[in-house]
Amino acid sequence: MKTAVVFFFLCIQACFAQNSSHQSSSQNNDTQIFSDLSIVVFSCDKYQELWKPFFEMLFKSWPSLKTKNAHVPIYLVANSQKYNDPRITTVNIENEKSWSDNALTVLAQVKTKYVLILLEDYFFTRIDTKRLHDVFNFMKSHDVAYCQIAYNGTDIAIRKKAEVFPGVAEKDRYELWRTSLFACIWRTKDMAHTLKSGENIWDFEVAGNLRSQGLYGSFLTIFENQPVDYLNMVQQRYVNAAHLKIVNEMGIDFTPTKLEIDADHKIKLFFYYKVFGFAKECVRSIVTCLRSGFRSFMRIWIPSFDS
Repeated sequence: MKTAVVFFFLCIQACFAQNSSHQSSSQNNDTQIFSDLSIVVFSCDKYQELWKPFFEMLFKSWPSLKTKNAHVPIYLVANSQKYNDPRITTVNIENEKSWSDNALTVLAQVKTKYVLILLEDYFFTRIDTKRLHDVFNFMKSHDVAYCQIAYNGTDIAIRKKAEVFPGVAEKDRYELWRTSLFACIWRTKDMAHTLKSGENIWDFEVAGNLRSQGLYGSFLTIFENQPVDYLNMVQQRYVNAAHLKIVNEMGIDFTPTKLEIDADHKIKLFFYYKVFGFAKECVRSIVTCLRSGFRSFMRIWIPSFDS
């Protein structure tokens, strides 16, 4: 009987030790210290309802932003409204001229060499801070100008040929969306140099491609083992109902009152995605083929074309 009691006691101790070890492991997963980095979240007053759930998800996925990485500045770009959190610095731009002018304004306040650019409608469900820290250190040691931290879907076989760090590849100088703002880290001075007053966010991602070609420093993208998972909460100005359900199931209270939900506009969105979206993809494919053909032609006649 005594042997059975001792055995039972040891089993209980082992279970608690295992659980404690698991908790300790979870806590130690976010121990990396980020230096010389700021975070800028672009938004406007129209999407104010997104701010609270966005930051709750961010801090839930990256808790050390309030502890060991509390030194990392976080800026929110808005118009006249302010987000009441001592951890967030709201940069109010009431009479805004354009998205690019807003960006130039906030970057003038950034004192760090690098800046993580986020958009308020991308809610993070997971952030692997160790992976992010490893890539960020590679950027700093190799004086990289830009790195897209969320994979953009380009064929992995193509990316493998340009791999410069495990799961990280250099973007082609002439590829589309080279300066995509789809969750990325910029060298601050390079982003400021690439911006042009008067451009909206879509103009910047297109025209900025051309201007980026003259910058010193490589442009990278993480194509394997990306450090973040996210939910695109707003598409075509409507809140994604399926993603909204996931956010609430994760314990984040988010009930839009001013922003409309896509489930209430199914017919309109059907035509946008199935008709207009198909036509847009066809045009994009044609443009991509023409660009590829032009580059191949130029490489034949001008061998130094890419140098």
